[in-house]
Amino acid sequence: MYAITINEYGDESKLIKQEGIPVPEPKSNQVLIKVKASSVNPIDLMKREGYGKVIFEKQRKNAFPWILGSDFSGTIEKVGSKVGNFKEGDNVWGCSSNANSGTHSEYVCIDVDEVTHKPDVISHLEAASLPYVALTTWSALVRWAGLRPQDLKEKRVFIQGGAGGVGCFSIQLFKSLECEVTVTCSKKNIDLVKSLGADQVIDYNEESFYESLKEFDIAYDLLGDHVLEDSVDKCCSILKLSSESHYITLTHPLVNTLDAKGLLLGGPHAYFLRQKQRKKYQPINVHWSIYRPSLSGLEQLSSLVQEESIKPVIDSVYSLNDLAAAHQKVSTGHVSGKVVLDHPE
Repeated sequence: MYAITINEYGDESKLIKQEGIPVPEPKSNQVLIKVKASSVNPIDLMKREGYGKVIFEKQRKNAFPWILGSDFSGTIEKVGSKVGNFKEGDNVWGCSSNANSGTHSEYVCIDVDEVTHKPDVISHLEAASLPYVALTTWSALVRWAGLRPQDLKEKRVFIQGGAGGVGCFSIQLFKSLECEVTVTCSKKNIDLVKSLGADQVIDYNEESFYESLKEFDIAYDLLGDHVLEDSVDKCCSILKLSSESHYITLTHPLVNTLDAKGLLLGGPHAYFLRQKQRKKYQPINVHWSIYRPSLSGLEQLSSLVQEESIKPVIDSVYSLNDLAAAHQKVSTGHVSGKVVLDHPE
């Protein structure tokens, strides 16, 4: 089979098409999928440069070559001996968290708890745009913040960075839960985020949200200090001073701390940093979210897509062979929705 691999960390020039790779054999609890489409997430660019290598190298059978990619949509080619709910030819989708199961390839083996049947109302290209961003938010809300749908009803939610892949999904999800949603974005994306359900939009080039907003219940920070200095301070400043308020961030120092100090020293130090931050902003709840797979979350996503409460938002489509150009596009930070990859036959 073919795949796009890296043989060392670095920029997008390190992405190389490799032919003649053996087709993987599914384990008893896996399915082999012929990948029709995948997508690029910012985490892929970070991994390519070496982010998280302490964790991901420990997971990988071989350090290199490494196939990146998490999202997939495709068809079942073969099922493992203990798999009973899929058959050859089924259209499926999902997101791999296994460092040995990169989806920028012709075939991939996926654990059965990370795949489900694709909704028939969307194409493979559309399907590949959703699982990672959806399950990232699902992890943030359900696993890390401990929030249930009934906890979110009619809450005032602020999303810092509403036009990217996670933002476009999150607006729709919060609106489906009857929340009042305010987001930041650039002028060119105002119409897009409004079309997805945003009630209030702040052009970050014209206005500082922390000077005009107040009394929010949840701040979902998708950008962090990479974009806004003292982001946690500014996001928490708009929240109600209450134990029912939540600040949730995707950009925190956990993985960088592990990379810098190793697992043995990095884990305790990251815990110390998190506890220090939580204490500083009490009674507001501060959550550091990291991606975790969830079959129930993927099945819920399938239902929301099937009933058209959630719609894919695609910025652009590239051939998998042009993965380097797709990485360059995502690296600009000016993507509206997702960059999707069409896999050649």
